[in-house]
Amino acid sequence: MSVSEAEKQARMIINQRNGVVDRMTWGIKHPRIINLVSDWDYTDVVIHHSGNSGEKDPKKIETIHMVKNNWDDVGYHYLIHPDGTVYEGRKIYHKGSHVRAINTGKIGILLMGDYNEQWWDFDDTLSESHISAANSLIKTLKTMFPIRKLGGHKEFLPGKSYTCPGNLIMDKMKQMRNKHGLSKP
Repeated sequence: MSVSEAEKQARMIINQRNGVVDRMTWGIKHPRIINLVSDWDYTDVVIHHSGNSGEKDPKKIETIHMVKNNWDDVGYHYLIHPDGTVYEGRKIYHKGSHVRAINTGKIGILLMGDYNEQWWDFDDTLSESHISAANSLIKTLKTMFPIRKLGGHKEFLPGKSYTCPGNLIMDKMKQMRNKHGLSKP
């Protein structure tokens, strides 16, 4: 299925409004499958973190997804660095690969770093720039799509043992939902 001009224009608007570093600028490889599955009428935003690997480099995340995991592309639509820089992952008009078996209608946003407190490792500090960039992106996405739900990865897979996006981000989730008038998954 080909991408419409309206979808291309929407991608450009989202990227411009949020200063998104597009795929070609940060050096991402091309997806393995040229015609990834299309998705467009997004209703949910799913927040993730890098986890114990704590990766904060989009190229390293790309390598994990495309080489180690053998995926066709980066799984998330957007990757946000702790300094607030937003990187484009999978193009917005393609279905993500970030919530096992239920990706349709879900935009994946990765807050790069480890935000789950554990006694055996040092966690990253969740910066205000991180949250601010995520809030700005969500605000823009709401103008483009009928977004109704915002949640952490684990909230979309109840009953599973996921900790993503970590307790430090989950502590901010209610405030973020209230700010955007969105419901819990």
